Amino acid sequence: MRICILITVVLCTTLSYGQDKDLMLHLSFDDKKEIPQFKTEEEIYGEIEATTTSEEITSTHFHIYGLAKYVNGVEGNAMKFDGFSSYVEGNIFKDFEEDEDEEKEFPIPDAISIEAWVSLGAYPWNWAPIITIGKYKITGFYFGIDSHGRLGFHMSDATSVWHECNSKLSPGYKHGLDLKKWYHVAGTYSIQNGLRIYINGELAGSYNDFQFDYGIIYSNLEQGFRLGKNRVDLPPTDPIRDWATYPSRYTLDGILDEVKMYNRELSEKEILEKFQKVKPLTKPDFADRKFPTVPPSGRFGANYTRLSYYPEWDAIWPAGEDLDVVVQFDEHPIKLMFWRGTRYSPCWVTENGKWMADQSRETGNNWFLGDGSRDEMPTGCIEHMSDVQCRSTRVAIIENNDARVVINWRYLQMDVKFRQQDLPNETGFGEWGNEMYYIYPDGTCIRKVLPGVGGWQETILLNEPGTRPEDNIELEACTLFNLKGESKSYSWEEGYPVFDLEDAIIQLVNLKSEYKPFLVFREGGGFEVFNLEVRPEYSHFPWWNHWPVAQIISDGRSAFAPDRAAHSSLSWGDPNGDAALYGMTNQPDAELVDLAMYWNNSPKLTMNSKNCVSKGFDYTEKAYILESVANDKNLKFTFNATRENPLLNPALVINNWPGGEPELVLNGEPVSQGQDFRYGIEYTIDGSMQLIVWIKVKSFSETTINLK
Repeated sequence: MRICILITVVLCTTLSYGQDKDLMLHLSFDDKKEIPQFKTEEEIYGEIEATTTSEEITSTHFHIYGLAKYVNGVEGNAMKFDGFSSYVEGNIFKDFEEDEDEEKEFPIPDAISIEAWVSLGAYPWNWAPIITIGKYKITGFYFGIDSHGRLGFHMSDATSVWHECNSKLSPGYKHGLDLKKWYHVAGTYSIQNGLRIYINGELAGSYNDFQFDYGIIYSNLEQGFRLGKNRVDLPPTDPIRDWATYPSRYTLDGILDEVKMYNRELSEKEILEKFQKVKPLTKPDFADRKFPTVPPSGRFGANYTRLSYYPEWDAIWPAGEDLDVVVQFDEHPIKLMFWRGTRYSPCWVTENGKWMADQSRETGNNWFLGDGSRDEMPTGCIEHMSDVQCRSTRVAIIENNDARVVINWRYLQMDVKFRQQDLPNETGFGEWGNEMYYIYPDGTCIRKVLPGVGGWQETILLNEPGTRPEDNIELEACTLFNLKGESKSYSWEEGYPVFDLEDAIIQLVNLKSEYKPFLVFREGGGFEVFNLEVRPEYSHFPWWNHWPVAQIISDGRSAFAPDRAAHSSLSWGDPNGDAALYGMTNQPDAELVDLAMYWNNSPKLTMNSKNCVSKGFDYTEKAYILESVANDKNLKFTFNATRENPLLNPALVINNWPGGEPELVLNGEPVSQGQDFRYGIEYTIDGSMQLIVWIKVKSFSETTINLK
């Protein structure tokens, strides 16, 4: 199809319909109606026409696609685009067809103006159109907003140059339009004055670097105008790795109202008058974008649920109610969340809503080091973060009783195109991660990572929309400890610190909260600062927003504004084993050192019964494993605790428990079931009973237990 050159101005019969004789197009979105959020089979296959909104000058029906919705606008109603799926499209030039054999008069004049009211929920991942027509960067024009919030009016004049007129960024945080505010925006073009853009009635940019006076050159007019979504997918801007970032499907995350196009260049005075004429009656309709939370249950245990984020994000998930898992604690105002927004990577949540995460098993593949293109092989990071739709990552409650909760998290290590790495054991299954979480009432948890490929520990904090890393964590972000009780805190204020405390295996993360996350390794492990990809002009910490919740195809995208959910890495570590001890605490540092001592150097358990055998302390469960070999309902044993081998809230797993409700005697004193003594009974596949016991006790001397 050839490009049609502008010949003369023809407005057809459209002008008689508008109050403004120069108005060519007007989408007011005042014909409010319900837009189906799930398409029927008849709609999918075109037997029923999609929902439409009426263009008021020509009475053309513009189709509404995706999960758009009507909301309150500056006047009447407006159209809200969800950022993922929604756009509007229509063609007011129904009778115009390009014909290579016949020269026809062109329906758009050589001078135009566009105005609209817009409010953003988040900045687009790249350019997103308010309204556009033609082929992106080849023909037609583009009036939209970019990933930093700049307003732009762009056009083609059939030269090799795509002409752009863009607004400027703020000198401070380097972004354009603020979020969740109404703006009147306008763009004009004439051969004499070139391109101009206006924000709230004021000139915000101009461009007139044209070598020819061809005017705007159009093609593909049969496709009409599109609002909210590009005709071609664009890659997200600010990538960490260009070669691991791909064109992505996204739409405008915002609200449009009163979109108009004129057949002439409006003057600066006219645009100011149009801005001043409208006083928005309501604030833009955006729900708070807060990380999920649930009201406290008052009990220790795990539940399946469907965690909510904000309506537009929640709506894209075509699944049932039991998607996520939440673990709560009766004595501590904290939670452990397994949420699909983090691809089920478990997150510790403080009493005031600060989130702490970790990495999965991760490998990688730098495609430029191999043979073939990046489209033919897994590329970039191979990890759980890439599974944006949770295609393979899953979480299951394995054990759920008063003494312990056990969760299984299983995931495919994949790149951002859902592709597997190599096949390490020739089975064809590729690289998988499989992890067990043994969670206890005192707010501690063992993360046991089953055999696999790739490192798995990276201390990561999450940043809720509206917050920067500095809003969630102190600049003195980490405190390290060793088993001698020595400690040292490290600050990011002057750049990356260097961890230099000898034999440090305990890390406390200094979130801006009462309860703070901690991590303990086995002796011989250690931590290093995550010292990559920081941009000091934006944050003291690395700051990315390709994870969590995002649906873009990128394994690394730098954040520059707190418009989206984001994450920051502090350190990575060598756990020196198949497990690490996690939790949250508001207790003195000495308590944390004692806990690490107990887990690393647990006291010996001596059985005083011939009918039960001790298999010792399993550090991958933080539990003593006992095997009852006879129907003995009176088990006695002793913990040989010392200062170097403390006893701290031990858990016992007794296989082949003979049955009945257990009673506990601690150092000769009965302990009632409740906060200090908790138990649960699990049944194995062969029907035998397994007794799980948790005891709240701290001791540095010999301690006797009687279970009967």
